[in-house]
Amino acid sequence: MTQASKLFSVLTLSVLLVPAIGCGPSGPVTTPVSGSVSYDGTPLDNGYVTFRDTDSSTPSAAGKIGADGTYTVDVIPGSKTVEITSSRDVPGKFDMSNPGVKVQLTEQFIPEDYNKQTKLTAEVGDDAMTLDFDLEAVN
Repeated sequence: MTQASKLFSVLTLSVLLVPAIGCGPSGPVTTPVSGSVSYDGTPLDNGYVTFRDTDSSTPSAAGKIGADGTYTVDVIPGSKTVEITSSRDVPGKFDMSNPGVKVQLTEQFIPEDYNKQTKLTAEVGDDAMTLDFDLEAVN
């Protein structure tokens, strides 16, 4: 085998192996977390459950709350703060700022103790887990 054919063989093998190296899973390892969210005993029918690292204000994962009050989200394991938000229509109040368009106004009704000033925490491990949140009005 000539020097040129050896070099060609090595280059061909390199070109074939490099893409294969990058074919593994990408991104951080996550844990599936699911559960239900209720407020004063009634399942929420909209909103979000957001998980943040306890040492960061940046969300690490957020999941939409479905019409039946359930959510599913993939979370990077670790200590988390949990924020829950949900809105509802304000009866009889509409935004009429766009002529000819009547838009129902909504309000965030979940107390700040469960979102902006959350006291909810979770320890997310490596195995799939269920976290249910039964929220109550804060006095």
